[in-house]
Amino acid sequence: MAYVLKVLTPIHIHSGEVLRTINYMVKDHKVLIFDEMDVIQSVKENEILNDELLRNFTASNKRTEYNKTLDYYIDRGIVDRSIVGKHRIEVTNRVGDLTGQEIYRTMMNIQGSYIPGSTLKGVVRTAILYDYLLNRGIDYIKEAVNFLNGKWRLTIDDYIIYGVADNGRLYTNIHKDPFKFLGIKDINMIENELEIYEETIYNIDNFIPGNVIETIGEGDYSEEFEFEIRLNKHLAKRYNEDIISYFNEKELLRVLYQYSKDIIDDELEYYSSQKHPLFNTKEIVGKLEEIRTKNSINSPVLRIGKGKGYKSNTVALAIKKLDRDYYLRNIKNIAKPFKYNKHYEFPKTRKFVDLSISPKLLGFTVLEEVDS
Repeated sequence: MAYVLKVLTPIHIHSGEVLRTINYMVKDHKVLIFDEMDVIQSVKENEILNDELLRNFTASNKRTEYNKTLDYYIDRGIVDRSIVGKHRIEVTNRVGDLTGQEIYRTMMNIQGSYIPGSTLKGVVRTAILYDYLLNRGIDYIKEAVNFLNGKWRLTIDDYIIYGVADNGRLYTNIHKDPFKFLGIKDINMIENELEIYEETIYNIDNFIPGNVIETIGEGDYSEEFEFEIRLNKHLAKRYNEDIISYFNEKELLRVLYQYSKDIIDDELEYYSSQKHPLFNTKEIVGKLEEIRTKNSINSPVLRIGKGKGYKSNTVALAIKKLDRDYYLRNIKNIAKPFKYNKHYEFPKTRKFVDLSISPKLLGFTVLEEVDS
């Protein structure tokens, strides 16, 4: 069966590339992005060893006033004006004043923006493990947590997938991971309408500025793709057969639907109870309710990329769903957060983009079957 992925809210999957200010300029409401080699080749010969220019190419300055844009060097005759018009990408600016800001780029290839198959596979993997835990129950989770206490390199995922050997030890071995039988290719986006946002961390009490990020815009959609299930029945007996039993499309859609349903409900609970006078909770709640109506067992919602939150990336929500009191008492040890405030349920923070009066959550998409 073939599917496409449609974008419901902005998506950012960090490529590892941070766009320096010298590699872009702002024109009207667009950010024009230039290839770094084109910029280097446009530096005038007598300015190649310009100290200020070299620092901007080689160092990342947290103080934005030190980060000069391409316009600055063109106006001063350091970079040749002929580079204007040679930009490779044009992106919509949703930030306003980008002065001195570095931009965290999303995943790009020669065709444009794309979503890695590993990202989608990660969502499927977590949804399966989530459903598995719900079926096994809270006692199984407590046994796992007790076993893993002090074993910082091991996770509940490892406990589920590999199990405990007869000698009472847990051995991780990628060759014994049943998820290698499931494959999803990288999928290119069709419209490639990218947008620049500044993310904000909302922690109930105040707002903390985050990174400036490049996102795949709402309304974009992917090329067609399929779930590739490469299951060898004879080899499968060597793996966790309970996990392998999920490897058919009907089950994959079911667990994705259920996992997203619970994530959306949990987000609705959070935003309905935690309010701030400067934050438009009503708009967030309305969007989440709209997304909830799009989530179905045949067309599940998936939350991917940066900003989707701790619970969307782990099995923590399964612990909360099975035993909320146990979750509240123990999640700070299971999650090992850098900061933990006992007055609020962990995690107390959420990320959004755009203004607090019109906030947007990150990462929501919906999987739709392609008509045959």
